Amino acid sequence: MLASDDQLTGLCDKQGLVAAMDEDKSERQGLTRGSTTTIDGAKAIELKKDKNGATQSMFVATEGKPYILKVTSGGTKSETTLFTNYDKPINPEQPPANQTVDIKQLLTR
Repeated sequence: MLASDDQLTGLCDKQGLVAAMDEDKSERQGLTRGSTTTIDGAKAIELKKDKNGATQSMFVATEGKPYILKVTSGGTKSETTLFTNYDKPINPEQPPANQTVDIKQLLTR
């Protein structure tokens, strides 16, 4: 599979990823305003909610476009995802053949 294959396009499409995160509109219910902070130099507001005993937080830019800058989830296993470089193209380089696996061949086994 090549880096240019259509199946991989979605992995590099931040807007698509963010849209997928918002498919379930019920996830917005119960959000409360948290603290104001700075994420990677940008002012942000925290939107948070408790879900299944864990606190989930989304930090949204307060200046310019309201981009999601960071998402955290607490609980037994804490996770943090940072979102950067909005509106910048992604140009991945294809690795050498000896560092790749053909997914199609794996699926036929």
